[in-house]
Amino acid sequence: MIVSLVGTDGAGKSTVSQRATRRLTDQGLSIARVDRWDIVDNPAYPATRFMKPDVPDTRHCVAEMPPTTRFLFLMWSISHALLGRSAGPAPAEDITLLDGYWMKHAASEIVYGLDRQWAETVVSRLPLGETLYLRVEPAEAWERKAGRDVVPYECGMDDSCSRESFLLHQKHIQAVLDGWAQRYGWQVLDAGQPLDTVVDRVVSGVSSLAADAR
Repeated sequence: MIVSLVGTDGAGKSTVSQRATRRLTDQGLSIARVDRWDIVDNPAYPATRFMKPDVPDTRHCVAEMPPTTRFLFLMWSISHALLGRSAGPAPAEDITLLDGYWMKHAASEIVYGLDRQWAETVVSRLPLGETLYLRVEPAEAWERKAGRDVVPYECGMDDSCSRESFLLHQKHIQAVLDGWAQRYGWQVLDAGQPLDTVVDRVVSGVSSLAADAR
């Protein structure tokens, strides 16, 4: 079963997915957490051995690509992280928890001007399970990220990475994600709550989905 944990930049996807994975494993669930950059310098993905292991530099290079190329590269890397593991398919009872999956990047590229219908057609070919949407207001996300790891790609390509550009860009991304959440019936979680509360809700949500799938 695939469960995607999605949200805008600063929603806490990576932190929450890491902690939730540990908690779910401790509960006896067989769960694999997958991130799009798992494919770099990882023997479990032999087909991507050509990629250099400097992930931060790779992220900067990807941000410099033309929008269509960037979108296709991101969708390729995300799908390969999910489908390209050499170990083979997981048993039916296993859970794959995706950190981010395609949603935020597809929304970002649509905000950057990519044709929405074409982008949605591309992602419609990817496997889709259940989705938990960590929804956080842009101002809260900024407080979490400011002075640490804000990059121009998250700020409408504003090299200064100003608060104003971050808030505006993330507001537009959030609008796209909100629309998809309503259309596809995503479970929306308030990611502005304390971290432990958010992790508790994700653990509870994944546990319920796993029980329903049995």
